[in-house]
Amino acid sequence: MSRHDPVARLLLALDQWDDLALASVLSPDARMLVDAGDETGGELRGRARVSSELRARLARHPDASFVSVHVNGEPGLALRRRDGEVIGVLGLAVDSGDVIERLWLTTSSAKLSHWNRPRPGTD
Repeated sequence: MSRHDPVARLLLALDQWDDLALASVLSPDARMLVDAGDETGGELRGRARVSSELRARLARHPDASFVSVHVNGEPGLALRRRDGEVIGVLGLAVDSGDVIERLWLTTSSAKLSHWNRPRPGTD
């Protein structure tokens, strides 16, 4: 199994709101650091809390979905609105058993500015 499989499985589980699939791709001891750029950020520990937060992010942004991207050269996910605006970037650390151990979610608009800058040749 390649390292990309856990990312694809996570994306599928989130797209389908499949709690069992989501649990199967996350370590029981999963940790997620949320960098919101303010006091609302923090660390979540445990598969249930991480799963709940990921689903809550989707529920708060019904006009957005996760898409596969590269984050610092590694597979990850971006939470992108229909208009293309990126409102979150999720980096992942996968263990040797293809289970996601750590997640880093950046939602700070200042830190996402390079994800949202105009691209050459676009309006």
